[in-house]
Amino acid sequence: MTYAMFIDDERWPRDATWAEWYGSRDNWVVARNWTEAYDTIKNLGFPNFISFDHDLGDPDAEPTGFEIAKMLVDYDMDEYMEIPADFQFSVHSQNPIGKKNIESYLNNYLEHRGK
Repeated sequence: MTYAMFIDDERWPRDATWAEWYGSRDNWVVARNWTEAYDTIKNLGFPNFISFDHDLGDPDAEPTGFEIAKMLVDYDMDEYMEIPADFQFSVHSQNPIGKKNIESYLNNYLEHRGK
């Protein structure tokens, strides 16, 4: 299944002007936290596009968008679920360090994997 995922604990994709190029902003699957992202990927398969927020609620209780990115890489490395060849992502987080961490981690892995 081809779909786009929007990971954010507060905002909606329809409010995100950067998402317009990736189809209708009304057809995104929204995940508010790590559990929702995990359940969606487990049930629907790997998305072709993800827009990440870094901070997902209480930083002492909730995993971050970076931890979701690490989970996706782990899935691919463990051959549990393959990252699609056409996979793309964006990081819309207002946390500049968190944004850079997600971008660097995914870009380095995807470059290493040749995707």
